[in-house]
Amino acid sequence: MVEHLLAKERVASSNLVFRSNLLPPRGEHPSTQSPHSATLEDVKSSQRSGTTKAPPREQLLQDFLNLKKSGGISPRSEQWFAWTIKHFFNAFPEPTDITRLSTGQIVEFLGSYNDRRESQHSFYRSLRLFFQWISITFGRVNPFVDQFGNKVIRPPRIPQKPLNTMTPNLALVAIDYAEGSRNRAIVSLLADSGCRRAELVAIRVQDMDLVNRRIRVLGKGGKLGLLIFGPKTQRLLREYMEEYDPTDSLFGLNAYGVQSMLRRLSKKAGFPCNSHVFRRGFATELRRAGLNELDIAELGRWSSTAMVKRYSRAYTFEDAARRYQAIV
Repeated sequence: MVEHLLAKERVASSNLVFRSNLLPPRGEHPSTQSPHSATLEDVKSSQRSGTTKAPPREQLLQDFLNLKKSGGISPRSEQWFAWTIKHFFNAFPEPTDITRLSTGQIVEFLGSYNDRRESQHSFYRSLRLFFQWISITFGRVNPFVDQFGNKVIRPPRIPQKPLNTMTPNLALVAIDYAEGSRNRAIVSLLADSGCRRAELVAIRVQDMDLVNRRIRVLGKGGKLGLLIFGPKTQRLLREYMEEYDPTDSLFGLNAYGVQSMLRRLSKKAGFPCNSHVFRRGFATELRRAGLNELDIAELGRWSSTAMVKRYSRAYTFEDAARRYQAIV
């Protein structure tokens, strides 16, 4: 009899250990739990496969985008996520369960872009975040990592190629080719401050501090920041404001208006004049002037020095050699 009771106690204790891994979250009623004792294999199976039912694809994508938007991504980033993920969905027709794809299926999809490395890398970045969210939200296995969190799908390598960069001399030429005081002020501000296009169109007159040559802007992720600019841009901004007397939006243009203006300027000047070219030039020239990457990141409102390196790729060994001083 005693042995029988001890055996029952050992079984109950064993079940308690296994069931402890399946306890409901705090605040959830215990009645949602299975009335049956779980085995260790049941626990592992639940962790591997996930038990939460995923919504239809369209709702899945929308929920993911809503989460990213709550984190402050730009409309352009939202469009990028939507396009890449919808394109990925098309490669796996219904009724394939997107949330249960294997590592091999992801690799096969990415491999179809081996001849287009930049697109391949773009899909990789988007899908890695998407499946990370699926894993956390629905308890699915993340096909991008193993059980220890190590990457099992490596990011594709993109061949390094020269990027168009605005030099100070080209910036002066672009200002001369710009038509009207407004366009000259915009071009000068882009070159002098590394201003993003979205930041530029959101500037209000009340954000300006012409005396101290500062402009308050709302950067990526809704972060407040400051633009800094020099005397030439200060003069061109004054000339524009005296001529047009803006009262709310500083330039009265949306993102498409700025883009159209810069495209016309590129054709007229004979070299690229988009906002990224100006921003790369801003980072590169500050590096050539001897500023460290932390300072450049602060002035350019970059979230990390890795982005500074990416934007100042035109900075070469010869640039560094000119600043070199003999040690002995």
